[in-house]
Amino acid sequence: MSAAGDWAELLRVSALFTVPGDALAGAAAGGGRPGVRTLGAVAASLCLYSAGMALNDWADREEDARERPGRPLPSGRVGPGAALAAAGTLTAAGLGCAALAGRR
Repeated sequence: MSAAGDWAELLRVSALFTVPGDALAGAAAGGGRPGVRTLGAVAASLCLYSAGMALNDWADREEDARERPGRPLPSGRVGPGAALAAAGTLTAAGLGCAALAGRR
């Protein structure tokens, strides 16, 4: 079982703080006030960003084994199957949040 810190490193949790600004800026540019739909867009962005980080590390796991062996996948702290499953789950969650946010 992987530790929470290993997952946080894999998903680049420290970089997630930069993600909500895009959805908030979009809401402001659209002339609306942030509301529930904006929160859905923020949640979708966070999920899809994290999914991309997990999928990127899964795809680069052989290169990372040579160049960054301390990363969660090549070090064995997170298994490749678990990372791929997390990427799929986060993608589905992100699409669900986006659907709930609507098209406005």
